[in-house]
Amino acid sequence: MSAENELATTLRAGSCLIDSLSTPQTQLKSALLQRLQNYYSDINYPSTIDGSATLENVQLRTADEALVVVEKVQRIIDADAPDNAAPLLGTRDLSQLRTLLSITFRWGLDPLLSHVITSWPSTSTSAVAGTKIIDLTSTPDDYRHLTDLVSRHMSLIFPEGIHGNMSNTLITQSILQRHLPEILRPAIAVGWLPKSLSINSMAPLDDARPLVMRLMAMLPPAEAIVALGSVMSLTKSVVHVRRTCGYLMSKQLLRPEGVKGLCAAVFGDGENIDDVQLEKLQHVARVLSTAPAGVKPEDYFSMIMPRIINLLQESQYPAYRRAAAFALSQMLTVDGGATSQVMISMLHGPILQDTPDTESMSVGIALNTLTTLITNSDPSPMLISTLLSPIVASLYGLLFHLDSIRISDPELKETVRGLLVTWFRIVSASEAMNALWHIFDEEAGQWQTNLEGHVRRVSDPQSPNKLSLFTPEELKRTDKSGELDPGENILDLYPEPRHLTTFLKSTNRDDIQSLFFVRLLEGYQENRKSDANPIRTLLYLQLIMQMQTEMSDKSKSGGLFSKPIQILTFIKQALETATVSQPRRVLPKSKPMTTGIRPVSDVDSDDDLSDSESFTADDEMKETTVTLLLSVLEANETLSARTEPILNEVFELLEPLVNNSPSAVRAVAREARMVMTARVASGDDITRKTSDTGEEDPRDIYQRALKLLQDPILPVRAHGLLLLRQLVSSDSPDSEKLDPALIPAIQEIFLQSIQDDDSYIFLNAVQGLAALVEKHDRSVLKSLVYNYTKELGGLEAGNMTQQDVDTRIRLGEALSLVIGRCGEALGATRDVIIPPLLRVVRSQTAPTTLRTSSLSILADCQKTYPLAVLPYFVDLVEGMVDLLQVETTSTSTNDSSREKTAELQMDDHPTSTNSKFPPLRRAALHFLSILIRGLTAEIYESSQKLPPLSPELSKRMRITLGYISGTDDDMLVRVMAREASEELAGLELARLGI
Repeated sequence: MSAENELATTLRAGSCLIDSLSTPQTQLKSALLQRLQNYYSDINYPSTIDGSATLENVQLRTADEALVVVEKVQRIIDADAPDNAAPLLGTRDLSQLRTLLSITFRWGLDPLLSHVITSWPSTSTSAVAGTKIIDLTSTPDDYRHLTDLVSRHMSLIFPEGIHGNMSNTLITQSILQRHLPEILRPAIAVGWLPKSLSINSMAPLDDARPLVMRLMAMLPPAEAIVALGSVMSLTKSVVHVRRTCGYLMSKQLLRPEGVKGLCAAVFGDGENIDDVQLEKLQHVARVLSTAPAGVKPEDYFSMIMPRIINLLQESQYPAYRRAAAFALSQMLTVDGGATSQVMISMLHGPILQDTPDTESMSVGIALNTLTTLITNSDPSPMLISTLLSPIVASLYGLLFHLDSIRISDPELKETVRGLLVTWFRIVSASEAMNALWHIFDEEAGQWQTNLEGHVRRVSDPQSPNKLSLFTPEELKRTDKSGELDPGENILDLYPEPRHLTTFLKSTNRDDIQSLFFVRLLEGYQENRKSDANPIRTLLYLQLIMQMQTEMSDKSKSGGLFSKPIQILTFIKQALETATVSQPRRVLPKSKPMTTGIRPVSDVDSDDDLSDSESFTADDEMKETTVTLLLSVLEANETLSARTEPILNEVFELLEPLVNNSPSAVRAVAREARMVMTARVASGDDITRKTSDTGEEDPRDIYQRALKLLQDPILPVRAHGLLLLRQLVSSDSPDSEKLDPALIPAIQEIFLQSIQDDDSYIFLNAVQGLAALVEKHDRSVLKSLVYNYTKELGGLEAGNMTQQDVDTRIRLGEALSLVIGRCGEALGATRDVIIPPLLRVVRSQTAPTTLRTSSLSILADCQKTYPLAVLPYFVDLVEGMVDLLQVETTSTSTNDSSREKTAELQMDDHPTSTNSKFPPLRRAALHFLSILIRGLTAEIYESSQKLPPLSPELSKRMRITLGYISGTDDDMLVRVMAREASEELAGLELARLGI
């Protein structure tokens, strides 16, 4: 028989086992028996099963015969067979074979495995759903049957055994694509059967282990990990299966693509994935941070860490990058052992050590990896400190190198600068000081940039590029200016003073700058005393001069000297040291100076006799110290001995310098004492001036508030708005002095601020508008009502955005505040308020939210002063009754319409004009109840003529309220309607005089 005929015959026989029509469960057994009879008849084989067999046995027989059919087809179409003219399968044939495969797993392997599992003493019988009675006598037969099916299914994948090639037929592909967990589950269960569960009749299937191991090695890691995870979830009660899956999964993780495969298994392998759920991140981190059994942690992490770090550069899958960063951050912050050491050495190696160009991780890659790790991890000061603290000095050296050459990569430069600034902004001042001081231990020239722009660290620093103290450019610049730039680094000192000072300013850490400046002063003083390295002493001096130059500008140094106690302590110590060996010679005290702080070069030329005086290094230190004191005083205009008592001691220590010092030192010391004396003397005058002049002028407050309102920082803007609100409030003494010409501008500011999203700002704006209306100009009320009700009666009202609705709601809050404060004065402004609000309520194009808000404001009018509403009483009552009659939604309403309305909520659709929202009816009932209650109270308490309430209107109200109280969809509307009916009954009793 030819291959085509044999294939057709086999497929025809297999079709007998498949019924395309659905069979009810009650008739399944008979249907399966009939299919088996048809199958045996087709292959001319006597049937050995009859109706006495159970449904489970019939299903198992069907699975056996289905596997026979699949095996025959596999043999015929095997591409590796000698017959090169192997027949091809059609779409219908392939579908039939997939169905037969599903039968072999569903009715063959799965029930047999479940039955065997229930017989193992270490497992729970609850794992098999629906099993009540377990026949353990048939277990050995079931186990033999199970192992046979496992072997035959594995033969479909490896027809030539463990040493042969994998079959590449469509049947094999279907097994791997659709049934991989289903074949792995029984293969692992019987292949790794422990000795505690194995007996003579239930021995482990040794041949399954190498086949499973080879299959796992041939599959992509992602597919293998997903399949093993599925097996673990399906067989939680079987300890050895779960343990074996964990072992096999760890083997997958150690493959070259294992880490990426784990991420693909957890997050998927589609493009642009950004699924970063915390549970998934924690799962990946937990798996990666656990070394497999039998593998040393050092060896495991040395192998796995480069793959995790490489995953940080993954650009196609953001979720993988996020998972790698999360796992690394967890390893660094939780585990301080082998994991941290391996990771830190890999990331810091190219930056701290001399690395050749052929190194796998270059400086650029290491820096990008650090940046990616920090930006994709949760903000943790501990993580940033661990990653960057050991390399801060090297990073600064690299930044200086990149800033010094023109061919440097700007992106790399910004990366280095960003890492340094990030580190400086989160670490403590003490840690920053230690790292900064290590910069002095580095040497210039330890970085090189080749022609391609690649940077690497070198072990031998280059010699200075300059062959003389001055380059031609420097000589030309010096000749043009007439003097040498004091900040010029003529000796190529490192760190370069100007560059380091500029960088420190960019960190915006005034506390670090202050501590570093004091440390420089101390270092300079110690080096001068001990005759240490003169180059280091000169470096300290240049840094001090450069930082002092920056501090001489008040706008730059205000934050730096905002807490000057540390610098004042150093000044005191330096002056004490300077006066120990000096004899004190008391001279008459000089008169107070009327000028401000002057530069040292501005002293009188008669006193500056440098040719006749010896100006020692100690004198230089004294002048530097006193000049620093002047800079501190200039930066802090309120600093005096009253606020810092240490200045009293400094004042006394300056006296010897004034009496016995070179002219330059005497000049600055005299100026410092004069400034300190003037500060103390002017303290009382300042206090008296403030008390005599009284409060600040309202116009100055107004200008200051406007300046604050233009600030980009939100709290500053909020403070400016608060100043304006306080300026116009009724309890402010400045309110009476406020120029009326400023009112329109203030009102416009409030109207603009009321649109702000920040609650503090718009609430202050609401209160400010209310204060304007109450205290200053009633015409503001008309403008407020206009801005609230404008364009709500036409078609344009239907195009409102949520921002527009929010703004109107906030204007309504301001109106409510104004109305509540009006009292009886509301009667004078009722015509301005009530008619426009009533038009909004009646508008069919206005958003329902605003119609509800208008009803609430009308209710506030009634509660504030009922007599003001009396002229409109009948119109308002009729309007509320009309609204309730038209907009009620009863239980008898069309179901589809009611369900459509119920699906919507007014809070979720603030711009909707759907008038069936319950809050609108609630607001109308609330307002109607207040109107009725107010009229009832007026009948009892007032003798004046009240507006008539016709019997027809009363009857209409009673009928409407009764209908709504019994039929409305909204329970709260029904309750409010019943309460309104009770109020109406009370009104009728009051009219009768009862």
